[in-house]
Amino acid sequence: MLGYASFSDAQQLGQESLQGNEQQLAQEMLKLITQVSLERDPSGPVKRLNQVKTQGCFNGSFTVRNDIPEHFKQGLFAHARRYPVYARFANASTMDDSEKDLRGLSLRVFDVQGLPVWGVQGRQDFLMNSYPVLFAQSPEVFYQFIQAQHDDGLVGFFLNPFDSHLKALRILLQARERPNSVFDIRYWSTTAYRLGRDELAVKYSVKPCSDYTSSEPNEYSADYLRQAMKKHLTKTPVCFEFMLQQQSDATAMPIEDATVEWDEEVSPFVTVADIEFTQQDFSSDEALSRCENASFNPWQSLAEHRPLGRINQVRKLIYQQMAALRRARSNL
Repeated sequence: MLGYASFSDAQQLGQESLQGNEQQLAQEMLKLITQVSLERDPSGPVKRLNQVKTQGCFNGSFTVRNDIPEHFKQGLFAHARRYPVYARFANASTMDDSEKDLRGLSLRVFDVQGLPVWGVQGRQDFLMNSYPVLFAQSPEVFYQFIQAQHDDGLVGFFLNPFDSHLKALRILLQARERPNSVFDIRYWSTTAYRLGRDELAVKYSVKPCSDYTSSEPNEYSADYLRQAMKKHLTKTPVCFEFMLQQQSDATAMPIEDATVEWDEEVSPFVTVADIEFTQQDFSSDEALSRCENASFNPWQSLAEHRPLGRINQVRKLIYQQMAALRRARSNL
């Protein structure tokens, strides 16, 4: 059975606490996630385990600002410039928009200068959720959650008196919401990333800045979010601010515990870029098929923005292999 990792109390800014078992852990998790995915979708295309429902993908612009702090001018943010961006909005776990859920935003910036640590040159991916923290503090806890889900043992996972995950349950309950539109809510990276080549660590967040805000729908139908996106685009472009939050306290802002929110009063988010989407056809069969087949990986990244921490180490292999499985099964 996978056990818990322990970390030293004497942490330094930007310091990871890798345990050396991340690759093995990723392999074990990949086996389980593959098994769960194939049991859920035994024939034909395999859906994502997370970010399961495609709301839509959009072509837009990602414009780096000029007036940002000098120490933030690293990698993609080194110079004021406008980049093409491709964005995917999704429900985390439900196909029915009317159910409370987490929502996801994945971004791919193109024409990026420099070599990636993994993947295709010229691309920088950012993956975010609509809640500032994850429910699992470590990859071991996430593995146990997937195993319990597979074995119909979630009650025991959350309430076992010898190994309780009440904090995980509380986070999951608080994180699930029913927004009027995915264009009106904020997103967070939840895990940390390098900024530059030294010890600086940051988290990402994206917040809406559009002139238009969606009203409450007359009916929370199974596809009301996609309808809200269409309505928004007919009235005005969609605007988001892309922000960085710098780690300023290694204990209060840990890299290895993804359940801890970094205090914005202590270290405020700073806007470094603007994202915009204009009206476009995102709901045709062709557009939705392309969106569904798109894959993102936090390791599709410049070294200046390298993912940090054990959870991100495990994500690299899992995201890569599950994307390959989905591509293979989509051709059946």
